[in-house]
Amino acid sequence: MLSFTVFLRSRRYFAPAFLFFCFAMVFSTWVTYIPVIVDKLEISEGQLGVALFFASLGSFLMIPVSNKLIDVLGVGRQTFFGFIFYATSVYGMFLAPTYILLCIALFYFGMMSSVFVIALNSLLANVELKAGRNIMTGSHGFWSVGGIVGASSGGFLAGKIGMPVLHLTVLLSILITAQIMLRNEYYHIKGETPSSGKKRKFPVRPLLAVAIIGLILMASEGAIADWSALFLQREVELEKYMLGFGYALFSLGMTIGRFTGDALSFKLGSWKLLRIAIGTSLIGFVLVLNAQPTITLAGFMVIGLGFSVIVPEIYRLASRIEGVKTSDGVSFIAAVSNVGFLIGPVFLGLIAEVYSLLISFFVLSLFVCFAFIISLFKK
Repeated sequence: MLSFTVFLRSRRYFAPAFLFFCFAMVFSTWVTYIPVIVDKLEISEGQLGVALFFASLGSFLMIPVSNKLIDVLGVGRQTFFGFIFYATSVYGMFLAPTYILLCIALFYFGMMSSVFVIALNSLLANVELKAGRNIMTGSHGFWSVGGIVGASSGGFLAGKIGMPVLHLTVLLSILITAQIMLRNEYYHIKGETPSSGKKRKFPVRPLLAVAIIGLILMASEGAIADWSALFLQREVELEKYMLGFGYALFSLGMTIGRFTGDALSFKLGSWKLLRIAIGTSLIGFVLVLNAQPTITLAGFMVIGLGFSVIVPEIYRLASRIEGVKTSDGVSFIAAVSNVGFLIGPVFLGLIAEVYSLLISFFVLSLFVCFAFIISLFKK
């Protein structure tokens, strides 16, 4: 846990890392209340999947705009305001009285997600570069901590109180106040100055393998986040107050892996670590598909342990590919991964509508197998 203490000793490192915590707190609060929204609007898995597609569409359409905004606002300012707009966009889903308005709210949510996520990861790469110290994996670990806190507390409050708007209001009051207090540590950071003259051709090919793995694994993570509660409700038949435990244990596994991942990466190398991590997650899927309460919950934790180092490693690989600017590599992977994170739940929902959530999780595991095969061909 050495990397964790590094963040606690330095506000310069803690401020951007804490944004990941806030990001996860907001996101896990949203996913915890998905079953409540489904019941309120009386929609099916397929309809939910279509609604989630609008989040993916909004995210995808905002990718080029988000990159341009960084040039105009600076990466620090965009990160700060991006978080505020992202966090408050969740009100739209909680307050939507009809299915159509839910789709519109999710479209806006996806747009703000792109603005914030691309800026946040670009900010982190900039801080890491200037510091000359690896903080990527540890910073992503704060997302996992936020996921644990948000999903466990959110699941309890959703089951016992069931007041999503009040819950969100109290949460955002705390998180936004904290960001106002910490923003001086990153608000001034501009990022790389855009080059003038002839437009460069973007080098997609060197990033292709990393991007595909990022897309699949982030799609899987998004699917688990959005559908784990419903999976536990409908396939495992857990009590309502326990529905957030799947994502909470998933996040616990992520936390353990991320605060030990830097040392493993240094010892094993990125690609070997990725192969081990993806293989571990496949074992977790086998446990989840058992559909027995204790085994399934343990499976979510094992998947989280496997997934924990994958995203930080693909960012690290993207930032070090020869012939690719660090900012270009990180921005491209952040964009592709964020689209995957949002489109994964859509894919799962459509399969669940035709078959079942159990079958949809099985299909998801097949895509993770494909990512594992890709990793075998990289040194």
